[in-house]
Amino acid sequence: MTKKTLILGLISALALFIFQAGAQEHATLSPMTGEPPHSKIFTDIDVGSNYFVQLSFLKEKGFVEGYEDGSFRPKNPINRAEAVQAAVKILFDFETSKTRQEKTEITFDDISKNHWARESISKLSMHKIIRGYGKTQKTFNPEKQINLAEAVKIIMEIEKLKNRDLAVPTESKSSFRDVSGTEWFAPYLELAKKRTILTYTTKMLIHPEKILTRGEFIDLLYRTLKTREEGLFFGRATFYSDSFEGRGTSNDEKYTQNGYTAAHKTLPFNTKIKVTYLRNGQSVIVRINDRGPFTPSIDLDLTSKAFAEMANPSEGIIPIEYGIIDQDE
Repeated sequence: MTKKTLILGLISALALFIFQAGAQEHATLSPMTGEPPHSKIFTDIDVGSNYFVQLSFLKEKGFVEGYEDGSFRPKNPINRAEAVQAAVKILFDFETSKTRQEKTEITFDDISKNHWARESISKLSMHKIIRGYGKTQKTFNPEKQINLAEAVKIIMEIEKLKNRDLAVPTESKSSFRDVSGTEWFAPYLELAKKRTILTYTTKMLIHPEKILTRGEFIDLLYRTLKTREEGLFFGRATFYSDSFEGRGTSNDEKYTQNGYTAAHKTLPFNTKIKVTYLRNGQSVIVRINDRGPFTPSIDLDLTSKAFAEMANPSEGIIPIEYGIIDQDE
């Protein structure tokens, strides 16, 4: 018996979720043992990792587990089968087929009856979220690496099943300089941007053709799952220059770098938000009293004191999630 066959047999017997990482080896996702959380989530995911908060949360919820050696390998590319399996496990936690008969048979010629991701592929195929290749659409190409545009389309289609009122934009426009707006994936990118699950450059480049890594796809799934909560958003934060000390804010207050305030483009003044740095889980509560920042891909200008409570100021711009905890009516 080969190592791969043994692993697949054990997974089948224990009914574990598989997040495949390559032809010879799989990483599995299964419930936590109840042990208290610690800084090193996997051997290659520790405080400071780009995916520290995301993987901490998903592992605690029982969605992710690493390889046999304890690693997660966030830089490895992810293929279509892996992406579908992870998306179904993390996002597809609701009933959508009560009015129709469930279909269990796969129509893809390259997905065998004992394929490790067969059930998940079947589920999304049944709902027409994924389709096959070629004129007959009989091949799924499970080992084909997935790019950002394809991944976002799958995720947003799942969200449409979750929320029937969610509509994909129909007009031909794009917020991104490298997307014309007429491409099949452009509306999905706009919807995902509104949901704040995307990361893009300060020059508004999104690179839709980019092949995603395991870490990047997990980040998309985490952001999608969390933004189902009203008043929770993702973005990037920076901090005011010391030269702003004593200047007036848009709320007619004087800025002080030792306070706990922030600038945001649209949130009402005096809204209190909890800001969390995604690379270490450190949080700070600030009050909105100013407008800005005016760089499109940056969401918050924090006081230098508030920023320093989460991150080293030398980092300059950091990835964050932020949620409303108190808002004036």
